[in-house]
Amino acid sequence: MPGYAAFGQSRQECRKRQISGTLAGMRGQIEYRFLHSAKILATMVRTIARHGENLRGVKLPTGISLQDIATAVGVSVSTVSRALNDSERVSLVTKQAVQNAIEEIARQRERGDGRATIRPMIGITHSHPSGIEATRGLDVILEQVLAGVEIECLRAGYIPYPWQQSRLLGLPDGEPFFQAVSGVIMSGGLVGRDLLEQIRSRDLPVVIIGGHVSGLDVPSVGADNQRGTYCLTRHLIDLGHRRIALVNGPSETYTSFEKKAGYLTALVEAGVDVDPALIRWQDGFAGFDAPAAVRRTEELLALANPPTAVLYASDTMAEAGYRVLGRAGRRIPEDVSVAGFHDDRNACHLDPPLTTVRVDRIAWGKAAAIQLFAMLAGRRLGGTRTLLPVELVIRKSTGPVPERKGR
Repeated sequence: MPGYAAFGQSRQECRKRQISGTLAGMRGQIEYRFLHSAKILATMVRTIARHGENLRGVKLPTGISLQDIATAVGVSVSTVSRALNDSERVSLVTKQAVQNAIEEIARQRERGDGRATIRPMIGITHSHPSGIEATRGLDVILEQVLAGVEIECLRAGYIPYPWQQSRLLGLPDGEPFFQAVSGVIMSGGLVGRDLLEQIRSRDLPVVIIGGHVSGLDVPSVGADNQRGTYCLTRHLIDLGHRRIALVNGPSETYTSFEKKAGYLTALVEAGVDVDPALIRWQDGFAGFDAPAAVRRTEELLALANPPTAVLYASDTMAEAGYRVLGRAGRRIPEDVSVAGFHDDRNACHLDPPLTTVRVDRIAWGKAAAIQLFAMLAGRRLGGTRTLLPVELVIRKSTGPVPERKGR
């Protein structure tokens, strides 16, 4: 083979020519792919632009109702109606889904096959703006709620779409979530109003699990918190306690209101004086955390006449109280009785095992999903609050009131 010199070129010049040729070929491929993608994009834009015209004044085929379409797409009857009237309140994705559903149902009817083939999605997220730093307790709650939602989705033909970091739903990153789902289930005691309004502004039905918002037509599902704290307080009163403290969640939450109501009702019925100094809480979402329980417990122990029993709004908070009492040299239950709420996985493994109230979060998820499906079918539930049963679980963290020294 002749050398590079035989062609009057150095090795370096030949290499430059090779690189130049390669780059020219790559530019040609990139230009072709760009133009090809641009054509596809232009076609998509034209399709979307024509979409509104296709829906305007649509007459449904004989035998197909708004309810048929709503069931197939997984939206409310009113949303279908707005889509058919090209309302700006309905997204293009939903409008296209309605159009596709009409065509698909018509084809199925022609084949004599009435079964729906579209499986809509149900969104599940926290009801507060949580982030990566979400507490362990919230992860457990969402996990158990999701299990219940999944059971009902499987029965009804829906697909659950969990979204854990609900703070992202307020950003552009969250738009695909809203475009994909037919309705949303929000789980948590502290309800983020901004997130709730974002969901409602998109004409999506929503059900809250745990918390509740008075004055809004948003249904909710939760434990019978008032009954639960009532039973715990009565249990402590029956053991002889009269100085019973409540370390509650944030005062702005509906669940905290319910738990406080149960606590006060039991005290009043038993003729026990209510001491406001024994009712402690911290507002804001941090009020659910262990550090808040630590501070409130330290405040109670600093009282001139400290409590002989402490009722915490959650097992996580009660576990934090265990640590504070241990550091202060107070024995459970010999010196101070302790009770929690929820009967989380760790409650029976504490030392001593925690007396608490058992709730069924899987049942919460199932009940919320059933309500959401009813709303998608056109049923109006308003601001109803559905309370599910609770169970008092007595373990070794509660005992008789200690005898006062010096008697």
